[in-house]
Amino acid sequence: MPEPSPSASRRTAADDVFARLHDDIVELRLTPGTKLSEVEIARRFDVSRQPVREAFIRLAELDLLQVRPQRATLVRRISETSILNARFVRTAVEIEVVRRACTRRTGAFDKRFETNLRQQEKAIGAARTDRFHALDYEFHELICRAADCEFAYATIAATKSQVNRLCMLSLADPDELRELREDHGALYRYIREGREEQAVALLRSHLKRIDKTLGSVRASHAEYFEAH
Repeated sequence: MPEPSPSASRRTAADDVFARLHDDIVELRLTPGTKLSEVEIARRFDVSRQPVREAFIRLAELDLLQVRPQRATLVRRISETSILNARFVRTAVEIEVVRRACTRRTGAFDKRFETNLRQQEKAIGAARTDRFHALDYEFHELICRAADCEFAYATIAATKSQVNRLCMLSLADPDELRELREDHGALYRYIREGREEQAVALLRSHLKRIDKTLGSVRASHAEYFEAH
């Protein structure tokens, strides 16, 4: 999911190019190491080179592109260090969000949580990895809303940029999808019951699953990763 986007009335050509390239990179339609040309992208989206240049800069700031002056821009390979750094920041922020959710939750979002969890089950049954990925985002955003911490979700979403491609590679495994769905169901239950310490402990283990995923995906797709 891209960084929060402007309202429809304020969207620019650069916003549109950024959003579409971001999705292409995250969903691996543009694989790590792919060369991109400003001219070709401008032609593809029927825009001038300026909005493409602006979109490239924004994607580089998210470490999704490597912009090289006078040379082809590359889709950046996955950085293990960046993923672990992102996990550290996300854990620190989301633990505090979960603590607040346990103490401030009113039940106003219960139906949305329950609908989201049912839809996760359906996505797993239909082998819709992309759909599950979107619902995962929505679930964690709902926690921020339930905690009255919507402002924190921008940070959580930004840290996920480095992890998204890894998730797309790993979530093809239905067993991993089910593990995450079970985590989500239990986390919602702990928040609903105000069981703060159990919720925090589960969140830590939930986010730490990235360690196992990182090892397995690196072994199967070494060419997508930066060299150590």
